[in-house]
Amino acid sequence: MKRKSFIASLLLLPIFKIFGKTNVLGSKECQTQRDAEGPFYKGGAPLKSVIETEGEPLTISGTIFQSSDCATGVSNATIDIWHCDSNGEYDNEGFKCRGVVRSDSNGKYSFKTIFPPHYGSRPRHIHIKVRAQGFQELTSQIYFKGDPHLQNDFARNAEPSRVLSLSKIQGENHGNFDVYL
Repeated sequence: MKRKSFIASLLLLPIFKIFGKTNVLGSKECQTQRDAEGPFYKGGAPLKSVIETEGEPLTISGTIFQSSDCATGVSNATIDIWHCDSNGEYDNEGFKCRGVVRSDSNGKYSFKTIFPPHYGSRPRHIHIKVRAQGFQELTSQIYFKGDPHLQNDFARNAEPSRVLSLSKIQGENHGNFDVYL
């Protein structure tokens, strides 16, 4: 009986190739890679869609998806955002370059901030912590394509989905970052 099951499963392989990916639970195709929180996380940031304005403008938008099916948006997820200021420094006293946004009923979110500079040998990056009821908290970092410092530290291990390509819209940088919980 085992031999018949094995042969039957082999016959199904071409069908899976024809009809696309099999959304298997835990599939790496639908998971956002975790990353270090770093030493500068500070809870309690205010709810705001404009995180910072002093520097080169950057808008990040995307959708929070359920990793179980790779398609269903997660409503009312909170995205905690923090990064350094235009001088490469983190504000540990207040909430400069820190904020929280929420996803809408379809899982979509957006925020405006600045394109953070390099500091030391670290590449440009933005930290995020995503929380939603019924899902495990996700801490990760967003990096930017073409950054010469990407190979200098643990960012070199970042999956391509976390290294954003930016486009210019009306002279401002825009990037899309989808998150899978």
